[in-house]
Amino acid sequence: MKELYIKFISVIILLGTILVIMQFTLGFGSTFLSLNSLLTSTASSLLSSTNKEITQNINLKLTRMIQVGDQVAMNDSFKNYNRNEAKMAEEQTVNTELNLGRTITTLSSVDDFCDCCVIFSNGTYLGQVDAYTLKHFPPNEIYEYFSDLSERDIENFKVGKDGDYSRIYYSKAINSSSIILISILKESLDPIFYDAEENYNLTLRMTTTDYTLLYTGEDEEEVGSKLNEDLSQVIASSDHLQTILRGYVIASDKTINGWFITSTIPEDTLMGENKGLRSLYVILSAAIIILSGILLFFLCRQVKKRLTKIAEIEANLDDYTDIDNINING
Repeated sequence: MKELYIKFISVIILLGTILVIMQFTLGFGSTFLSLNSLLTSTASSLLSSTNKEITQNINLKLTRMIQVGDQVAMNDSFKNYNRNEAKMAEEQTVNTELNLGRTITTLSSVDDFCDCCVIFSNGTYLGQVDAYTLKHFPPNEIYEYFSDLSERDIENFKVGKDGDYSRIYYSKAINSSSIILISILKESLDPIFYDAEENYNLTLRMTTTDYTLLYTGEDEEEVGSKLNEDLSQVIASSDHLQTILRGYVIASDKTINGWFITSTIPEDTLMGENKGLRSLYVILSAAIIILSGILLFFLCRQVKKRLTKIAEIEANLDDYTDIDNINING
């Protein structure tokens, strides 16, 4: 009976040991999954912050175009001057336009504008006009092309005339017969993308409101083509987006003129940087579980030894009791 009791106690201890190890295993497994989720969330947030920073840098360029346009359009000297209807003496006209030209030069001197000029309704201009613009916009077309203006500055950006995406144009009305025209090279934005792609190992895209690619870091895509339909549907849902789609972590933001800046990176690549940390966690978890098992094994052995010793002592006491019960006197 005592041997059965010892076996029963041993089985209880063994089951307890197994349950403790299982609890450790489940606990560490759950923690590992939580850690994996936390790392994914952290990496996604980092990508989102990076994309937002890139968008802000692009916005600085676009905002500067708007600011200079506002300064010209709100200047009374420009608002009150109409070359088509000027009734001033020739000398006065020359002096007026000279002063206006200086004002334009002063406003744009610190910027890398290709064009910064006032375009009149008769096709003539005043200020800095790039030879490229003159080649692509004949005098009789340039005013007409850019005079379809909105009261919302963000809608007055144009790009891609005749399939050419090398310039980004912004125009604003000054009066009924003149507009301010400003342009920058699209390539002037490229270093912002290059730096991010090199430093963060991601793929960047800039698209217009109709998802035409103005920049892409994907070799298989071309500027002027349409963004992948699945990706365009995803980024269309929000001005600021952070999500995972088909194994890709995606971050997207809108610029001030409604264009999209989108960063993508394979989830495996993003998580690959955390493989070392996860491997270390797995090793430490396995080591703790093994050490716990060994410790409990020796603890079980010690308990079993103590129980066996107690059983032996009880047996000896029983023998001693039997001896006491012997009738010596017969």
